[in-house]
Amino acid sequence: MQPTSDVPVEPCFLEEPPFKPDYHRAIASDVGLPFYVDVPWPEDIPGDEQERAIDLAERILSAGGVRTGFGHHEEIRRSMADWAPERDEDCEGDPGFWRRIVFSLSPQERNFGRLEGEPEDLHRKAQTVIAWARDCINEDVLREIEQEQVDDIEQAWRDEAEDKATEREIKQFADDPPETVEGWRRFDADHEAVAVAYQAENHGTPSVAAVFETVEGELAARELTLVEWIDSGGNPREARPNRYCVSNDGDSAYAQLRSHLLTFDVKPLAADHSL
Repeated sequence: MQPTSDVPVEPCFLEEPPFKPDYHRAIASDVGLPFYVDVPWPEDIPGDEQERAIDLAERILSAGGVRTGFGHHEEIRRSMADWAPERDEDCEGDPGFWRRIVFSLSPQERNFGRLEGEPEDLHRKAQTVIAWARDCINEDVLREIEQEQVDDIEQAWRDEAEDKATEREIKQFADDPPETVEGWRRFDADHEAVAVAYQAENHGTPSVAAVFETVEGELAARELTLVEWIDSGGNPREARPNRYCVSNDGDSAYAQLRSHLLTFDVKPLAADHSL
């Protein structure tokens, strides 16, 4: 499942290969990332075909009985125990393989869909669960389960690419703050502590949103009313904040200010209020 591979990933149950070569590049392009930007491998998704098989097997075991036709975990155990000896007849290279692996599955593994063991053991167990499922579970249900896995993997790559794109946008915002952002207009603040400041009418109140250095030497992002800003002499350290700037995109002051500017539906300040 290496995204840079030219070899299509073979499906287990789907009729077509689940991933196209370099699919992660296409996703990165969709969110506006240049081709040369590397997107980190998302956490909690399979790193290769072996891990994908393990994840798929766990999804099959975790699927509800309404979907798979097995209403109770004990039914799964009995089905596997009945299936393995017959399937072993087709395993000339390793007689007893399927039965051995089936009986190595603990109740916890079957009941909770969390396979345990060393990587090679995990893969053997996954192969066994997938082989059993192919013989004993409706193929439409199995295709649905695999498609859900594919969708989750692609969404993880999309989320990672969007996070990377946002990270680049925040850095660009910090390095070169734009003149205007969604109705906010940047202005030159006089106080030495202010790194960048914007003004607008927010919910009917003339306001200033700024990144500044606190007395502790840390950068902070706050919104203040224009009155507070003027009364403090343009010193945000002395002014009472009207709103604290917050962000889900990072905890840096510039990330918080950018998110704040993009969040509120503001109007440009009238000329008689503008700084």
